[in-house]
Amino acid sequence: MLKMNNISRIYRSDTIQTHALRDFSLTVNSGEFVAVTGPSGSGKSTFLNVAGLLDGFDQGSYELDGVNIKGLNDDQLSRLRNEKIGFIFQSYNLIPDFNLFDNIDMPLRYRGFNAKERKRRITNALEQVGLSSRGNYLPSQLSGGQQQRVAIARALAGEPKILLADEPTGNLDSLMARQVMDLLHQLNQEGSTIIMVTHDPDQARAIGRNIQVIDGQITDHSIYAPMTDNAIIEVSA
Repeated sequence: MLKMNNISRIYRSDTIQTHALRDFSLTVNSGEFVAVTGPSGSGKSTFLNVAGLLDGFDQGSYELDGVNIKGLNDDQLSRLRNEKIGFIFQSYNLIPDFNLFDNIDMPLRYRGFNAKERKRRITNALEQVGLSSRGNYLPSQLSGGQQQRVAIARALAGEPKILLADEPTGNLDSLMARQVMDLLHQLNQEGSTIIMVTHDPDQARAIGRNIQVIDGQITDHSIYAPMTDNAIIEVSA
């Protein structure tokens, strides 16, 4: 699904070069749920931006769902991003004056789907996140956790090959965060491929595969298996 080989990303100013990613190699297969952890400034966000085709890279190769992105122009990258990737951010990025249906509808309109297809996708997405009866609600009428579920529905409506989540529970209290994580695990069990950046070690350990990034490099790669609701052991690295 996603294959990066020796990716390097360097940000340059007049006097400084910042190596945000260094020889970064990662393969994520279809149906996996991968947590990416690391301290602030470690390169997690740069990795997510490169993976999401929001930023380029200086060296290495990147294939997304079998497509080598090297040499693609901006229009081709935009088309690939819209077709293959769903984004979930810490801030929900909902339009406050639009109801839930219209918030999810907007990116589908940009992709040129007809009204019947858009309605099918929106209905299915709202049902997946447990909000099928609230399509006419405004974001202000929902809790933070519900708003994040709408943001997830907006990503799902595009029927992406992969979901990229950047601290999706960062603005939520513990109960709402747990509900959102339960939803992401459910989506993964139903076949969604998910890569999630998180600072929460408990969330990371509850995910099957954990990548730690420091100074733009993968420093630890662990696989975890749940023993009980409260006990998780590392089974391989």
